[in-house]
Amino acid sequence: MLIIFRYIIAVNINVLMKLKIPWIISRRRILFAISVDFILNAYLYSKGYLLIFEALPNPIVTTSICSFWIISSYILGRYMVCKNVNIIEIFKSLIKSISIFLACNLVYLFINIFNKVFVFILNTEVNFIEFQKEEILYFFRITLIISLISWLIQYLLSIITNSLYKNKKNWIFFGKIESFENLKKEINLNRKNLNFKRIDNNSDINILDLETLEGIILDNSNDVSSNDLDKILYFKSKGVNVLNVLKWCELELHRIPPYLIENKYQIIEKFNLSDNSYKFRVKRVGDLFLSIILFFVTLPISILISFCIFLEDKGPIFYSQKRTGYKGEIIEIFKFRSMVVNAEKYGAQWASKKDKRITKVGKIIRATRLDELPQLLSVIEGKMSLIGPRPERPEIEIELLQKIPYYNYRNVLKPGISGWAQVNYPYGASITDTINKLSYDIYYINHISFLLDLFILFKTIKTVFRARENKFK
Repeated sequence: MLIIFRYIIAVNINVLMKLKIPWIISRRRILFAISVDFILNAYLYSKGYLLIFEALPNPIVTTSICSFWIISSYILGRYMVCKNVNIIEIFKSLIKSISIFLACNLVYLFINIFNKVFVFILNTEVNFIEFQKEEILYFFRITLIISLISWLIQYLLSIITNSLYKNKKNWIFFGKIESFENLKKEINLNRKNLNFKRIDNNSDINILDLETLEGIILDNSNDVSSNDLDKILYFKSKGVNVLNVLKWCELELHRIPPYLIENKYQIIEKFNLSDNSYKFRVKRVGDLFLSIILFFVTLPISILISFCIFLEDKGPIFYSQKRTGYKGEIIEIFKFRSMVVNAEKYGAQWASKKDKRITKVGKIIRATRLDELPQLLSVIEGKMSLIGPRPERPEIEIELLQKIPYYNYRNVLKPGISGWAQVNYPYGASITDTINKLSYDIYYINHISFLLDLFILFKTIKTVFRARENKFK
């Protein structure tokens, strides 16, 4: 049975590997695990409901359960690879599943109680019939069964895929030592654990074990000698993947360092989003729909934050700033105030990790990104998007445009409340930080899609719930 299960996983992973979207390719194991959980929840809940009540459940309820389960599992890290098999890890994974089970039932009971209160107000009576009691008991039993089966399957899946991936293949860099050292810094920035070494013209390529090679990274495909071409042709003839360094960073690091871009055409050729494109219209509709929902859902949180900010120092609740928006237009954004009053009396400056200007409440709302909630109104107005490059202050941007190549490329999209750079990199406090964040922004602009936006939204929600400082991932 285990052999069959492992074979099915291997086949599905191979199918997912054929996808051409880089950020999906690297997360194919997580996507497969999510698919397994979704199918498990939908099948067991619907099948059990049909057997007991002789009818199919409301599809909205089924979809809501599956979505809640997947989002909660992702936030708790249930889809991560298990590196150690021991009692402690087994217990931790079981606790996570039970936690989701309890949370799921609490939400279900809350909805039922709220519904009965609503009926009581309208009809002055509550008809809590036996069938409704049976539905609640069924929900409790089936979610308990789902949590236990899901825990077992996800733990086995994690162990099996860990064994499939533990034999890491090597990447070979073919080029200059300076370029090799620069690329190593980029890899360390992403905290990628890769087997990575360098060869050059003088290296004997015949001693390389091609079976363990993931691929060859070329220093500069436009600066190669005839001898280099012979070696590249040798690797290609052996079926080895050969990529230039820019393409490799895009595929493996999911960002495009600006210094590797030799000409504007390398990034312009991939950008196909315009005001009249269907992607632009879909993005706008999604922004409007989700921001209205999020505004009302988070309204109680916003009221609580406002009260806490005022209580701490009796200062203003909101803080406004001028930022550079779409196509260089200057826009005004609002945030919950997270710093002391008159924090910039000496002029505009970047916020640092241990900035003394940040208030006690500010530390919490900045770590959870809740200080950005008022910008939902800017999204509804159409000046911003939920997902996109973060807008910079004009007075700071003047310096950045002079020192960082391709920095103005960020303005081809509406600025976002969250973005690919924000979920992968902490608050910027220097030119170097800004360059690194730009590498993520360029990648996002070149790979913009509904799925990527949805993934960034999930990662942002995960950051909010985990309430952690913005660290490297």
